[in-house]
Amino acid sequence: MKTFSATDAAISGFGIVREHPKAVGAWVLISTIVSAVVAVITVGLFGPQLEAFANLSQTNAQPDPAETLRMMGGLVPAMACSMVYSIAFYSVLMAAIYRATLRPADNDKAYLRFGADELRQAGVSILMVLLFFAGYIGIVLGVAVVIGILAAVSKPVGGLAAIVLVPVGLGALIYFAVRLSLANVLTFAKGKIDIFGSMALTKGRFWPMFGAYVVATILAVVVYLLLFLIVTLLGGALSGFNMETLGTLMQSQTTSLESLMTPTGILSLAVGGLIAVLTSVTIYTPSAFIYRQIAVDVESASDTFA
Repeated sequence: MKTFSATDAAISGFGIVREHPKAVGAWVLISTIVSAVVAVITVGLFGPQLEAFANLSQTNAQPDPAETLRMMGGLVPAMACSMVYSIAFYSVLMAAIYRATLRPADNDKAYLRFGADELRQAGVSILMVLLFFAGYIGIVLGVAVVIGILAAVSKPVGGLAAIVLVPVGLGALIYFAVRLSLANVLTFAKGKIDIFGSMALTKGRFWPMFGAYVVATILAVVVYLLLFLIVTLLGGALSGFNMETLGTLMQSQTTSLESLMTPTGILSLAVGGLIAVLTSVTIYTPSAFIYRQIAVDVESASDTFA
């Protein structure tokens, strides 16, 4: 069985940045521009609704459920647009990351495309979300039924079952998330959607893959916090280190075009593109690195990695 270094996999995202700095820089620039355009359009179209909902959620009094539902209904178009944008953005970015990892010579246009590979990434991502949502619902219902039955017999037994079954259910979700984690990169490499082929590739490799993903996630959080700290410090400097003013400005950027166009708002948008790309590279590259190391079909793998 082919092996891989969990440590190398965990930090492989940094390798992409080191080996392809121009491509990553292009991703950041494009991400910043597109995010800024989307933010301006979103605030321009839905600013009043977003501001009203934000104000409602910040009131000390218990918000009226009917009013909350009414406002959320008004935000459905904004949420739908945001969902479509997120799927498109991350599908293109994931395909670019996979292309840079598996086909480094195919570096035209900074590895960015918008074609069949990206559409398949969108399709497999949507299917994975639906699959895990169905699995989550099934586990929750199954655990609830078992706990309910045992609690009807004996409340202490039901309580003990809850203590045991809830972590088991969570563990099952994590287990299958790791086992299916190569579905996106496998779909990219094969040129067709293949979710369950990941199960064969990840057999017997759960723990090193789990460890690599945990470390990569921690690194992504560190990257996010460092960049957020930079934004906060620079924003503080722009606002005269008035933390109340800074907090108000950063909060209102999603609801007001005026605040979005302030130096603090522009800074937030610029660093936001950097955060989105660097955290994504840190999180998504390990699966491509692992696939490159353990791909079963050596002949097709050599073609893919050429």
